[in-house]
Amino acid sequence: MAVVANFPFVNPNVRHVGVSKLRELNATKLKEQTDETLIIQDSNNDPLAVLLSYEQFLIIQEQLVAVINTIDMLSEDAERKNLVAAFEDIQAGRVRSLDDIEADLEKQ
Repeated sequence: MAVVANFPFVNPNVRHVGVSKLRELNATKLKEQTDETLIIQDSNNDPLAVLLSYEQFLIIQEQLVAVINTIDMLSEDAERKNLVAAFEDIQAGRVRSLDDIEADLEKQ
């Protein structure tokens, strides 16, 4: 599984917790486990749910929105053509630095 920087992944090294142990998890204990992902299991050790910190959830949500926005942009013909044209300009050296553009604007 590929790992993206700052993107939490559920991996086999997480802590598995039985449903009966959930009663022991109070707010204080959950705050102490900000980087730990809990897999909640039933009595047969079948996974039921994943418990992760709110910060980890927000990171996942932000990454998902970015992927959806990218797919949406690439689905539009005009956007895709503009992006391809921009990459062609970069490859052909038809680019200028932001400093050069700002300097030209200041002269005007």
